[in-house]
Amino acid sequence: MAGGLHGLAAALMATTLAQVLATMAVYGLPVLAPMAARDLGVGAEMVGTQVAIVYAAASVTSMAFGRLPARLGPARCTQLALGAGAAGAAAVALGGLPGVAAGSVLLGVAYGLTSPPATLVLSRLAPPARRNMVFSIKQMGVPVGGTLAGLLLPSAALLLGWHGALATVAVVLAAAALGLGVFRRPWDAARDAAPEAGAQLGALAALRSGRGLMALAVMGASFSAVQLSLGAFAVTMLVQEFGWGAVAAGAAAAAVQASGAAARLLWAVLADRARSGLALLAAIGLGTAAAALAMPLALHWPAAAVLLLLCLFGACAAGWTGIAMAEVARRAPPGAAGAATGGVLSVTFTGVVLGPLIFAAAVSLLGSYATAFALIAALPLAGAAVAWGAHRRTG
Repeated sequence: MAGGLHGLAAALMATTLAQVLATMAVYGLPVLAPMAARDLGVGAEMVGTQVAIVYAAASVTSMAFGRLPARLGPARCTQLALGAGAAGAAAVALGGLPGVAAGSVLLGVAYGLTSPPATLVLSRLAPPARRNMVFSIKQMGVPVGGTLAGLLLPSAALLLGWHGALATVAVVLAAAALGLGVFRRPWDAARDAAPEAGAQLGALAALRSGRGLMALAVMGASFSAVQLSLGAFAVTMLVQEFGWGAVAAGAAAAAVQASGAAARLLWAVLADRARSGLALLAAIGLGTAAAALAMPLALHWPAAAVLLLLCLFGACAAGWTGIAMAEVARRAPPGAAGAATGGVLSVTFTGVVLGPLIFAAAVSLLGSYATAFALIAALPLAGAAVAWGAHRRTG
């Protein structure tokens, strides 16, 4: 395997960094909402709308521009993604409410364009025996980006104001976009070579062409709906129903996120050893459903037992993404890994947008967060069934 800029290690570091920065930009306004909302003259709940705009734009971008990584090359496409993220963060910082709306669309474009080129370049370089681990490390960029946003941006806002903190994010993304130019020759060389059979496929065509890709997309939507619901409502549930203090609930939420991040690597090891990603994804879905079903029972458990359940919940609900992306790379038509990733993520992002809305409706209907989690256990159960069926059909 070639070393230096041509090697797997450099590609993995660069694509993971791009994922970290794109995620940090997406989390910027939610993290700074208490300060930003006052200046913008809106309630802090506007974050829910802003996040929905981001992921809706990401979904459309993933589907509409599936061919872009193959046409531009992975490096140029990643530069474009980070450039869009920089422009989006700047618009949110400086443009008032219209800037928040336009910037959120640009942040969604950036997020939707980040994974397809990464999948394209990593699918070329990752050895089959380590594919799940490679993609799971890359997907670690999501929790790392969210963690960095939470740790760094409030402190930066105390020094620079929330406008300055987001403007700094924009500068960092712009600098990274320029720096990734060093990868244009090693990554984008294949663009000028004889195209592979699937290089001209769009996201929807690639999704239909690859064996099991549509199943991965449907599974991703169902899994992500529960993942986002857990992240959005765990603290409120612990405070309002379990009687925890705000600090303890926040610490538990951080433990849930850490469990999900660590589990990505554990699941990757198991998937590489078993060489059966879809079967393991089905098992992860069953684990997610079991944890969700147990939440109402946990209302009377000791705090330590509740925390353990939540960490197991997080390990399953947030631990699946790297294996899913590795399966997309394995099953995509030759030359269409980027387009296939765009197609799968486009469907997956619908779960990100709709999941918290469905959960909130369930809470309104049932009057209980814990019971709502038990109700939406149907989603990972359905995703597990889809993944297992695809495994039985396609291997």
